[in-house]
Amino acid sequence: MSGSAPINPNLVTALRLPLAPVAVAFMTAGTTWGYVTAAVLALVLEITDIADGVIARRYGMVTTFGKLFDPFSDAFCRFMLFLGLLAIGTADLWMILVIFARDSSISFLRSIAAVRNVVLSARFSGKLKAVVQGVGTQLIFLTLVLLAVAPELGIPATLPWWTMAVITVVTFGSFVDYFWGNLPILRAAWYDLPLGTAGES
Repeated sequence: MSGSAPINPNLVTALRLPLAPVAVAFMTAGTTWGYVTAAVLALVLEITDIADGVIARRYGMVTTFGKLFDPFSDAFCRFMLFLGLLAIGTADLWMILVIFARDSSISFLRSIAAVRNVVLSARFSGKLKAVVQGVGTQLIFLTLVLLAVAPELGIPATLPWWTMAVITVVTFGSFVDYFWGNLPILRAAWYDLPLGTAGES
């Protein structure tokens, strides 16, 4: 597309980083307005997550830095929100540990692939995980707001917890899929051999 972008997509990505801890601060305040503000900020995080990619592609501004910075920002912001949900009792520790383990493992796998000049292709499970986390997080915040401002609606108070449980299960499934699908890369790296010579199937 011709013309210059209204804003650098990497700047949009960077501006997302401080919003996540601010959302957590409002969330843990324990007030109705705190939940509302946190929900709005969480929505802004999702919108800007889409916006930076759209701008980069539309104006031909896709860069190697952006390809790495965007997933880092996504993981950072969502994990911050999950920690906030843990702090207010909506998530359990085991859920946070599973999500952290998955993101850390995939980051390590990407590093291994990059060092060995192997392209780690995106997998459907990763895209599914991103959608479930994004939609699930919005559902959780919407539920928290409705529980605070309209308790007469009779929304189950356990709905946010169960939503987090679904997010966690899908996230773990993505970890298993990435690990199994990229096992040849890990085997070759383990024995420091070229890909295809470590006895992998």
